[in-house]
Amino acid sequence: MTQRPDCPQLKVDTTACVVVADTEGAIVAAQLVYRPDDCLAARLVLLGPDRMRVAWAFAWELLARGMMSPAGDGDITVRPAPGLIEGIEVSLVARSIARVWLSADCVAAFVQMVRRRAGLDAQGIDRALDRELSTITNGT
Repeated sequence: MTQRPDCPQLKVDTTACVVVADTEGAIVAAQLVYRPDDCLAARLVLLGPDRMRVAWAFAWELLARGMMSPAGDGDITVRPAPGLIEGIEVSLVARSIARVWLSADCVAAFVQMVRRRAGLDAQGIDRALDRELSTITNGT
């Protein structure tokens, strides 16, 4: 499904503390992004030097559930991370393990915006899935 021009993506800019494997943490710019053409997913984008971007896509509902209690199993898990600064920890498993801490307020604002919007965007998902299935089965 292509993105409708009247429905731009939602984006929350924030900062994140990132720890890869057992190294020291680094504070980096980050974004939480929702695209109407992928209404079930959220993207966590870490922004590094020289315009380097590292992104993960996963169900935005995982963020919503992970705000309250540990959620997810497998490559991405989300859980509350209480401490001096209340936050949300997103653990990402690829070749190594990265743990990313985000502000609980930023995650809550993002989830609230997505909840208001995703239902409207999901109305077109059946048509998009039918087109994808047709492309796969017909090879076009």
